[in-house]
Amino acid sequence: MLEFAILGLLREQPRHGYELRRTLADLGFWSVSFGSLYPAIKRLEKSGHIAVKSQSGRRKSYRITGSGEEHFAALLSEEAPDDERSFNLRLAFLRYLEPDTRIDVLERRRAHLVERLADARDALKRSAERTRERMDRYTLALMEHGVASAEADIAWLDELIETERADKPKRTKRGRNATRRRT
Repeated sequence: MLEFAILGLLREQPRHGYELRRTLADLGFWSVSFGSLYPAIKRLEKSGHIAVKSQSGRRKSYRITGSGEEHFAALLSEEAPDDERSFNLRLAFLRYLEPDTRIDVLERRRAHLVERLADARDALKRSAERTRERMDRYTLALMEHGVASAEADIAWLDELIETERADKPKRTKRGRNATRRRT
């Protein structure tokens, strides 16, 4: 995931290691140590996915290469794990995908959350049906929070999907933009 994030940030603009580290933290993904960051940069450089753009003193600025852009696109398009961190990282770079692919990614995440919501509701229902075991209010509150969080995330994804579909250019049968004025 770190190499993917580095490629995504370099896709935006060339950066030096400190900028990469700071931007990852600013985006809220994680705090990366230089002991993790620079070996990842070296691997990407060795594989030809990034290159040194310039160097002033000890500070090197890195840029993504054509090979790196292709590798980044492949990583972004592939089906990724449905964990929160992976999805959020991909979401930060979703603009680099085609609209239909973006919708697919969002719909896959939504389907995962719908399953998680069903599981959370089932667990809540089973716990309410238990008469022998009395559930404490904190465990119950945690389970209710899981349901509410999944519902909120699904509603948020529904908005993203709806916006994405509305932004897609409408095409006529002839392949021209349907909103073009006729003369």
